[in-house]
Amino acid sequence: MDVHERFNETYPFGEHLGLEVTRVEEGYVEGKIELEAHHSLSESTLLAHGAVPFGLADSLSAAALASVEGAPGPTLDVRIDYLRPATGDIYGSAEVVRYGAETGVVEAEIVDADDRTLATTRGVYKTNMVDGNNPFVDS
Repeated sequence: MDVHERFNETYPFGEHLGLEVTRVEEGYVEGKIELEAHHSLSESTLLAHGAVPFGLADSLSAAALASVEGAPGPTLDVRIDYLRPATGDIYGSAEVVRYGAETGVVEAEIVDADDRTLATTRGVYKTNMVDGNNPFVDS
């Protein structure tokens, strides 16, 4: 299954978030979430809960890793720096900066429609290829 199909068609949490993966290259992905009322912290204004940009960054990071090995691995650790609030649609990119036999490191950036950085992440993910299979996805 390719990354577009996995993350746009068969990823329940991504569907819940409204995630759309828009670009995939080996070790790099882009995507977006169109902000809706159910993402908001407030009834009176559209202001995304911090879990929304985090969910986009973490999901895109897993997709970037999947673009290298064919399937996403579980998140081991992520640091997120929130730089400004998300008050509209959010866009992200994630790039694998290290891919090893046991772990991979992925950096992501989340921006708004004006290309202002909303958040950045650096995450460590378990790489999972064991005899050509991913035990977390293929079991």
